Amino acid sequence: MPRYRVKPLVKTGGFFIALVALLAVSGCALLRDAAKPEVTLTSVSFGGSSGLTQLINLGVKVRNPNGFALNFNRLNYRIFLEDSEVASGRRGEPLSIAANDSASFTVPVELNLLSGLSLAEKLMRSPKNELAYRLEVDADVANFGLGLMTMRKESKIKLSQ
Repeated sequence: MPRYRVKPLVKTGGFFIALVALLAVSGCALLRDAAKPEVTLTSVSFGGSSGLTQLINLGVKVRNPNGFALNFNRLNYRIFLEDSEVASGRRGEPLSIAANDSASFTVPVELNLLSGLSLAEKLMRSPKNELAYRLEVDADVANFGLGLMTMRKESKIKLSQ
């Protein structure tokens, strides 16, 4: 009568669990090495005002340079002129950007007129031909293992005489 050797289920099950854990850790490492999305300011238009705030609609384009879709729960925006924060806003709706693709949308931000007055005073004391601006976007990335990601765009705005 032939004898068959039976492997205990615990040993093969343990190997399977170790393999799944190794694959999960490798997947997390790949996601952590994800490239940051690129953010671009495409347009600025004024909306209504209320008290000491002015509503501005920002046209924003976010490009996903990764080979997988990025899913955002929310996006928080801050705009700086000459290193002074002058506006902030938030997009609370979920957003998904396909692999190697981009998405354009408009987000309302509130311009703080007190910050604007402080900046105007600074510029009156020391006039400039251009203003440095910085757009910072904090993205709550829903993809497993990525968490909070900050994107920045810095450039200059030429001022007309």
